[in-house]
Amino acid sequence: MKNLKIIALLLIVCIISVIFLSCASDEPNDSNAGNNANPQNIGEEVHADAPEESVQDNLPESDFGGHTFTLFIRDADHYNTDFFAESLIGEPINDAVHNRNKNIEERFNINIAVEFYDMNDWGASALQRIIQAGDDIYDIAAVHGAGAFSLAQSNFVLDWFENMPYVDFDAPWWSDDAIKNLAAFGRLYCVTGDITHLGLASTQSFLFNKDLFANLGLDYPYQDVLDGTWTLDKFIGLTKSAPADLNGDGQITPDADRFGLFMFNEWTYPISVLYSGGDRVITIDGGGTPELTIYNPRTVDIFDKFFDMMNTDGAAYIPGISHSAAIDDMFTSGRSLFYAGVLSDVIKLRDMENEIGILPHPKYDANVPLYYSLVDAGQNVFVVPITAENTERTSIIVEALAAEGYKNIMPAFYEISLKTKHARDDESSAMIDFIRAGRIFDYGYYNNSVTGDLAYAGQRLVTGRNQNFTSFFERNETRVQRNIERLMED
Repeated sequence: MKNLKIIALLLIVCIISVIFLSCASDEPNDSNAGNNANPQNIGEEVHADAPEESVQDNLPESDFGGHTFTLFIRDADHYNTDFFAESLIGEPINDAVHNRNKNIEERFNINIAVEFYDMNDWGASALQRIIQAGDDIYDIAAVHGAGAFSLAQSNFVLDWFENMPYVDFDAPWWSDDAIKNLAAFGRLYCVTGDITHLGLASTQSFLFNKDLFANLGLDYPYQDVLDGTWTLDKFIGLTKSAPADLNGDGQITPDADRFGLFMFNEWTYPISVLYSGGDRVITIDGGGTPELTIYNPRTVDIFDKFFDMMNTDGAAYIPGISHSAAIDDMFTSGRSLFYAGVLSDVIKLRDMENEIGILPHPKYDANVPLYYSLVDAGQNVFVVPITAENTERTSIIVEALAAEGYKNIMPAFYEISLKTKHARDDESSAMIDFIRAGRIFDYGYYNNSVTGDLAYAGQRLVTGRNQNFTSFFERNETRVQRNIERLMED
C-alpha cells in the first residue's frame, strides 16, 4: 500500500509538470494567471520536496519563564481541535496536537492555554471588546476569515510582516497562496498554514458514489484528473446523466429521487465554481494593490454552464447553512452521483454503506494548469491583537507551532485521517494531493466588507431571482470599486 501511494504521488508530480509545460502559453488570459498558475508551489503544498521531519525551524533558544501563552478560539470541536487536546486518547489528530503542545511548552518554558468564545461569533466582536478594554490577555486569536478582516479594518490587530520578526513566511509550513493573496499594500493582518489542519480540511472538493457510478456504467473520473482533462463540461455531462424519477410520481424532487450533484447548501459549490478557471474576486497585483478581477468572458461562461446544470434535474441543494445527517441523506442513501462539500466531509461520511471516492473540483478547461478549489473562510485564521506587548515572543512560539504542525499534525491528518483511515482507495488518496496543490485564498471572498455581495457571487445568484452574472456584476461593481479606492486612501 505504501509503495502504491509513493508511485501515485510521483506520477501526479510528473503529470502536473507536463500539463503545465504544455499549457504555459495558454494560461488564463487575465491578471490572475500570475498569482494562480504556479506549479512550483505543488512541491511545497504536498511536501514532496523533503520529509517533514528533516525540515527545521531557525528559532533561537529561548526561555520565557513560564509564560502562559493564551489562544482565543471558537468553542466548537471542529475548530478547537487545532490546539485543545488535554490528554492522549489514541486519535491521530488529538494525539499529534497534544504532543506538539507539550514539546513546545518544554522547549520554551511556557504553558499553552486555550480560552473559548461563542461559536456564533466570528471572533470579531468578542475580541474587539477585550482589545478596547486595553487588556493584554490573548497572545493570538483564531477567528473566521471575514472576522479577521473586520478587525483589521478597525485597527484592532497587528500587521504580521512588521510585528512578527521570527515568522518565516518562506517556510513550507505557511501557505504560500494565503500569504500572497490575503495581504494588501504590503500588510498582512491574518495568516494560516500548517499551524492549523483546517486549511486543508476546509478546502472545497467533491465526493462521489462509486457504487452508483458502477450501476450506471460510468467510468470513475480518476484518469481524467491524472490526464489533466477533468473539466467542467465533463463534470456537468455526468451530472445530467444521473437524474431519475425513483418514486414514479412524474417529477424529480430532492426528498425522493436521484440527482447528479447534491450540495448540502448554497454556500459550497455555487461559490467555489468561480475558481475553476483560476479567477478570483480580487487579485493582489505585483505591487500589493487589490484589483477587482471577478468579471471576464471566462467567468461569464463558467456561470452560464453552472446554471445550465442547475436549471435541469442534474443538481440540487438545500437552502440554509444547516449540515445534518437528514440533509446529507440524498448522498448517503445513494440518490446522488456527487456530493459537494469540504475535504473533511470524507470523515463525516465515513459510515456510509456505499463506496465513496474523492475528487478535486473540475477545471474550466484542460488549459487551466491546476484544479483550483476555494478554502472556506470559516476555517481558523490567526490574528495578533494590538494589545499584545511582546510580539517577539509571540512570533517565536507561533513559528514553532506552525513548524511542529507541518512535521507532525498535518501528516496525521493528511496521511492517517484522510488518506489511510477514511479514503477508500489509493486513487482517492492521490486526488487529495491535487486538491491540496490547487487551494485558493481569495482576498475578495475573505474581505467581504470591501466586496459585499460579489464575495459570494455564486450563492447570491443561486438564491436570487435573476441568475444573470453580468447584470449582477454591474449592479455591484461601482460600490466595490469605491471600497477599493477607500482602502487605497486609508
